[in-house]
Amino acid sequence: MGQQRWGSASGLTRKLAVVGAVAVMGVVGNVATAEASTLGSSTVLAKVKVDFSTGSQARGSRVIHCEIRFIGDHGGIPHNSGHVHGTINVRTGVTCTQPLRMIRGKVGLFSNRGTKIKAFGSTGARTAKGNAALVCKTGTYHGEATATLYAPAGYSPAVVTVGKKTPKVFIRC
Repeated sequence: MGQQRWGSASGLTRKLAVVGAVAVMGVVGNVATAEASTLGSSTVLAKVKVDFSTGSQARGSRVIHCEIRFIGDHGGIPHNSGHVHGTINVRTGVTCTQPLRMIRGKVGLFSNRGTKIKAFGSTGARTAKGNAALVCKTGTYHGEATATLYAPAGYSPAVVTVGKKTPKVFIRC
């Protein structure tokens, strides 16, 4: 994968816009839903929490809360790995209060020296975690994560995309 150019749209946003739209249309079969997964706007990446609701009056409304976050010290910004010496990594996770049908995500680590994007996900679980890493080279790094969440039957919205970015940090190797 090529280098990230600072003046262009974010690498993860560009790559996932097409992939996310195709995946959502394939699973849901609804073109209107696919529009929500195109990550061309910062509003989608700004959406880090979502609530799925049954809206049922008979049993009372039930809600599933979900959130995407970066994991680790200092808000999960890219950092020197404590597990693999000589690498920089960024870790992300999606956590929900109840299991979802499916969680499908991508996490990206971007630098002026390279890019790494990794997929993560789960089926029938309430969490999913991902990690992206690059060989340590002195430079500026930032992480991006996005996940498409598929609610259980009877919950609304049926599918939603959440995402988050880390601030840019300079790391000396």
